Amino acid sequence: MVRYRFILFNVFIFISFFGYNQKTDTDIKLANSYFQDGDFEKSIMYFEKLEQESSLLPKIYHYYRSALMELGRYKNVEKLCKSYLKYFPERLSIYVDLGELYKYLENDKKSESYFDKPIDLVNELSSYEVISEVGISYERNNDLSRALTLYQKANNLNKQNPFSFHTKMANVLSKQGQYQQMINLYLELLKANESYLLMVQSGLSNHIDFETQLSEKELIRKTLLKKIQANSKNVVYVKLLIWYYLLNQDFNGAFQQVIALDKKLNKDGLEVLNLGKTALNNQSFEIALDCFDYVINNSKSDEKKYTGETLKLKTLKQKLIFNQIYNPQELLALKSSYLKTLYKLDQNATVIRNVTERKYEVLLDLAELEAYYLNDTDEAKNHLQKALNLNGISQLKKGKVNMLLADLFVLENKIWEASLLYLKVEKQFKEDPLGHQAKFNNAKVYYYAGEFDWCQAQLDVLKASTSKLIANDALALSILITDNYNMDTSEVAMKLFAIGDMYVAQKKYSEALRIYDSIYNQFQNHSLNDDILFRKSQVFKIKQMQDKAIDVLKQLEEEFPGSIILDKALFNIAKLYEDDLNDFESAKKYYRKILFDHPSSLYVIDARKRFRKLSGKTNQNINKSS
Repeated sequence: MVRYRFILFNVFIFISFFGYNQKTDTDIKLANSYFQDGDFEKSIMYFEKLEQESSLLPKIYHYYRSALMELGRYKNVEKLCKSYLKYFPERLSIYVDLGELYKYLENDKKSESYFDKPIDLVNELSSYEVISEVGISYERNNDLSRALTLYQKANNLNKQNPFSFHTKMANVLSKQGQYQQMINLYLELLKANESYLLMVQSGLSNHIDFETQLSEKELIRKTLLKKIQANSKNVVYVKLLIWYYLLNQDFNGAFQQVIALDKKLNKDGLEVLNLGKTALNNQSFEIALDCFDYVINNSKSDEKKYTGETLKLKTLKQKLIFNQIYNPQELLALKSSYLKTLYKLDQNATVIRNVTERKYEVLLDLAELEAYYLNDTDEAKNHLQKALNLNGISQLKKGKVNMLLADLFVLENKIWEASLLYLKVEKQFKEDPLGHQAKFNNAKVYYYAGEFDWCQAQLDVLKASTSKLIANDALALSILITDNYNMDTSEVAMKLFAIGDMYVAQKKYSEALRIYDSIYNQFQNHSLNDDILFRKSQVFKIKQMQDKAIDVLKQLEEEFPGSIILDKALFNIAKLYEDDLNDFESAKKYYRKILFDHPSSLYVIDARKRFRKLSGKTNQNINKSS
């Protein structure tokens, strides 16, 4: 019987406690809700009740204090702060709140006294959280000097990790505009521990805008060079300088440092290879070639030499394609180099790692060169067939080869053979991005053939169920068809336009331009005409005829002010001026048009970024310059 009563008592206690907690949580939620709605009187009614339980002070303090301040109940604010300190004396940030209160009440002596207290009271037992809380309070009040003093004292007290607050100190120094001191602080971190490298890189790029703060950015470079000279054995500063150069797309500067780093680390060209790959991905072809030549001529590893050779071939091909400046002799010489590399790979198959993978890549690159630049589709198909016959390559890689073979059928105007091969890849890789790409390419085949209804049906599937990139491409083609199909009874214009697009895919640019011009002249009021001008600009850009590309885009701007692709046209004009012609003032003019005439455009963010880079203006400056 006694045991039974004991159990009942405990159940009663539990229920009562649970009920109390539930009511408390409800009161806190109501108080916060009234505060957020701006009904401070009602929120205070609940806070005053909750205040009676001292353990709840941390949960209610900030909103409660703000509500009291809003209503001008300064005595109550003072009482609340002191009550909090009574029960939680370790929360040193409350002294800053009292300092704020007395400052507001114009009691400067008392205010300064309370502002100083946290610095006086902080000791080796103060937690990181408590110190950070105080520092944030100082920074919120723009009291940067005290924040810096606090963090410095905390660092000095922490004997085990005297760099605990270095990043917070760096943040304060950045706000003060003391960039040299900030840079020095980050480099102190690196000196203490090289594992901080990523943190330092992140900190420097967050505090200094490399596109607009040019003098501050230069401070990083100069400081690092001095550090490297004074600490020749410490490679971490070299790594940071390489990062700096890469962030600024200065691959030449990075090249010199990477060679030095590679030698110091005895990497036998590995670091140089990695830089070459980065330069290649950023179309810095000359530096990429310098990197690969260095490895070919200096590495002791046959493996790295072959890697350098294959990457050099890829670079030479991409350079030719990118610049669109080549002659038959150059192309044939490059083909010869590919064939020599294939021979070497065959002769050294037993000593080269992943030789099959290397041959696969070389064969695919060679096939593209032959098909699209030497007009030799037969040889291209021959090399693709060799790639298919390689032992040990995956089904996915075979699928990619079949995709390229299908592309060659398109090149040869054998579009239905292409369609069958795309369909085969699509079925084999239904749930893979390769299968989605095959489905999209097959849809384009029907587009080229003028079978717009069937094409549209495939695009509808792709828009909803594939990767973002393919879905966007599918959407763009779908909109083009929807907006322009059936605009004339014979559908002639749309079918001709599709043939023009097929010529572009086949790299038959002169034929494409003739088709586009014929549509423009024959169907003068057709809805396709703004698209035609845009297509022509793309062809002119490929042919390195930037002036003509700009001219037709300006024509689009003038003749079709309501075009849905006008913002895209303006952005392309600006990019051509900036990237190809180095006419930065004209580029800024067109970026500005996007910012102010097309504020909802998808290109606004990129335009703003590029405008800032060119002008050194902040977002605020841009908004003011309208």
